[in-house]
Amino acid sequence: MNGPTLGQYLDEPRFRGVWAALEDLGVPLYLYPTSAPAGEWHVLGGRPELAGPSFSWAAETGAHAMRIIYGGVSDDHPGLTLVLGHMGEFLPFQLSRLDARHADISPLRSLAKLPSEYIRQNVMITTSGVCSHASLLGAVLEMGADRVVFAVDYPYESTADAVRFLRSAPFTETDLARIAHRNAERVFKLDPVPTNRRTSTRGGS
Repeated sequence: MNGPTLGQYLDEPRFRGVWAALEDLGVPLYLYPTSAPAGEWHVLGGRPELAGPSFSWAAETGAHAMRIIYGGVSDDHPGLTLVLGHMGEFLPFQLSRLDARHADISPLRSLAKLPSEYIRQNVMITTSGVCSHASLLGAVLEMGADRVVFAVDYPYESTADAVRFLRSAPFTETDLARIAHRNAERVFKLDPVPTNRRTSTRGGS
């Protein structure tokens, strides 16, 4: 899904049937940035460098995911899985802040858990477009290696660079295999690559 649908975000009541069907089928929803911000952000005015993939898309998509959480979608459908690209659209690096500020706000709907718990339990992130070992390490430390999926963001980023980035990542072979393919096989219900065709994450694709 790309941003708002018919001008509305996915926390709106009209979309609860969609979430119920996704949970019933056991399939994820991949929330991806749209081609333009949903509204006028004055902070972007006169600064086109901030619009699009450099900043605003990630900020809007991360906020969309938080709308879904604060709208109670995850409480109503605890089995849902939301996938966010670009190393989680900022969210893995804000978990402590989200929890700390949650304690001081009065949400329109009370949540059963802390924001970080929903993100760690209901969100998968991909590495698309972020070839940074520091970012990957931080995301894994916050969310666990079982919540991260390798992706390349083709055709906007170099596939070769993304593969080199993953092969050289400072993780164990077990965690690299999770990120490279096992998590995707589990979440997207893909057939595993036969063992006799699979090569080392460091030495093969």
